[in-house]
Amino acid sequence: MEYNIALLEKPLDEGLTKAEVIDLFDMLSGTSAIPIEIQAENSVAMGFINLTDAEFLNYDYTGLTNKVRAILNDMDLENEGCSYEIENGHGHSTIYLSRGEDRTIEKV
Repeated sequence: MEYNIALLEKPLDEGLTKAEVIDLFDMLSGTSAIPIEIQAENSVAMGFINLTDAEFLNYDYTGLTNKVRAILNDMDLENEGCSYEIENGHGHSTIYLSRGEDRTIEKV
């Protein structure tokens, strides 16, 4: 499945590996993307938003940030498939957000 936004949860003091960057980018629809980072209380979600969805959101990631931050801060909001949606002004954007204990990306 392709996503409009692909994110991986990491500890606050870590970055993405080259392999993680490639895996996240490969999960996106489209061929152009913008890096994105959303910080929560104890972790950070890092990844990419495809250019089309960034434009649909008018580069205002407030709604996206609020949704992702809520999931990162409350394990009860997560789902096993790592797949979420957000309204983007032209429909819905699909979000992949992995928060696995081993920090590996599970492709859906």
